[in-house]
Amino acid sequence: MMKCSFCGHEFNEQEAQAGCTACGLAKKCDLIKCPNCNFEMAPEPKWIKKLKGLRRK
Repeated sequence: MMKCSFCGHEFNEQEAQAGCTACGLAKKCDLIKCPNCNFEMAPEPKWIKKLKGLRRK
């Protein structure tokens, strides 16, 4: 689960839209958009996901 740093909406990365689709500066960046407010943010790093997984167990 990710939490939008702008609106606070919690969502899965699979629910998010790809960012920078209309941007001409970068062909493929890693930014994702919040499905609630369309705020673009970087995806959560893998090591943080692993820590959250260990914490839930």
